[in-house]
Amino acid sequence: MKKLLLIGFILLGNAASAQYLQLLDASQNWILKTSDIKDNSLVFVNYEKKKVDLNTMIWKFLPNGRLEYDYQSSETIYACAGVNFLDMDVDECLWTYNPSTLILTLQIKGGYASLDDFVFKRDYKVGMLDEDDGYGYTLTLDKEQYFNDLTN
Repeated sequence: MKKLLLIGFILLGNAASAQYLQLLDASQNWILKTSDIKDNSLVFVNYEKKKVDLNTMIWKFLPNGRLEYDYQSSETIYACAGVNFLDMDVDECLWTYNPSTLILTLQIKGGYASLDDFVFKRDYKVGMLDEDDGYGYTLTLDKEQYFNDLTN
């Protein structure tokens, strides 16, 4: 009987840890490696200064479903040309997470030419990413609830 209880506690502990996402920890910063937010897969890696290159977009998932972002560039890069910047209206951007399905829903309003290029709401399946020099998450598009192109 004691062995069954011990096995049960171990299984419950593993299930709970699989549902926790460090990605959503407000004390963590994440580098978006994907060049276009409209892609079907988004890759986030843990922030380290040595990973910052030209116009690196850094995200922070805040409590209550809010997002913050910033751009940083390496101190060794002095000029750039022709770089597309994603700009997001953070007052209109939200996230929710369902730990039982491992689905992260992102609602993003923003664009590359202006804040009013597009708005979308997408469900992403969350997967772990193991890099040589760190760790991260892959968000793979599961369902597009809507995508509105506001440039037309």
